[in-house]
Amino acid sequence: MAADVLVVDDESDIRTLIADILGDEGFDCRTAADSASAIEAVSAKAPGLVILDIWLEQTDLDGMDILAHLRANYADVPVIMISGHGNVEMAVTAIKLG
Repeated sequence: MAADVLVVDDESDIRTLIADILGDEGFDCRTAADSASAIEAVSAKAPGLVILDIWLEQTDLDGMDILAHLRANYADVPVIMISGHGNVEMAVTAIKLG
């Protein structure tokens, strides 16, 4: 059985591209465009991995808030943080959150 990956990004092109590439490599991918969809998807079935954009626009929680939620409620789910606008401070914050 292929690993289940949840890709969370507010930009549909990026979300689709990552999911398609991982799908071509044999992973089962789900996607979410906003914080509510991401949390709902994890609640329905904890994925084997979450790929999570740091900056989510026009949504209740940003990627860091979702990361904190995942660490508090789904500590065993690995998370890879991605960003087109990241900086060292964000990277350090993400590492500290787990």
